[in-house]
Amino acid sequence: MARPSNFPDSRLAVMRQYLGLPQQELADFLGISRSLLANLEANRRAMSRAVHERAAPLLALVPDGALHLVLGIPEPPPALPTAPAPGPLEARRAYCVWRAANLRYELRSLHQRAAVGLRWQAALPALLAALPPAAPDPAPPGDWSRFTYPRELAQLWATAFTPDDAARFHLLRLQAEALETEAAALAALLAE
Repeated sequence: MARPSNFPDSRLAVMRQYLGLPQQELADFLGISRSLLANLEANRRAMSRAVHERAAPLLALVPDGALHLVLGIPEPPPALPTAPAPGPLEARRAYCVWRAANLRYELRSLHQRAAVGLRWQAALPALLAALPPAAPDPAPPGDWSRFTYPRELAQLWATAFTPDDAARFHLLRLQAEALETEAAALAALLAE
């Protein structure tokens, strides 16, 4: 990752950013003005021996190569001083497992509808070719008795799985996979 052109890379600037100190706070700690600190960070001025001695304890806290941390380049997560409490992790893992199972149940219903729709789409051309032309249908809309011809029934089932259903299927699938992945990561964390 390229360093922003306006970011000073002096040890003092990196130390201040690494420790999350505002310029004024660090300047006060070092006993210098904020403008002098800005010049030191930009390497426009050399650090005096007295300023270096006051800054030494803070500079010692900054590891070599801390510039990548300051610039936001990812690093491995730090080791935590204590192990996490298992209660919240287990509760979240149990929720993820439960919610993923519910989503998988909803997916089964959509998957069955899709399978039926695909079977009807495959059978529809042969079925329609074997039927005589349909007679006009005098039954009012919404009257299920009007499905006396296999043609209308086949067309109904062939369109039973809509594009909205397909989108819902994929959204549910992705949510379930994400929850299952989170549950597995939480289980691994609890096992440590």
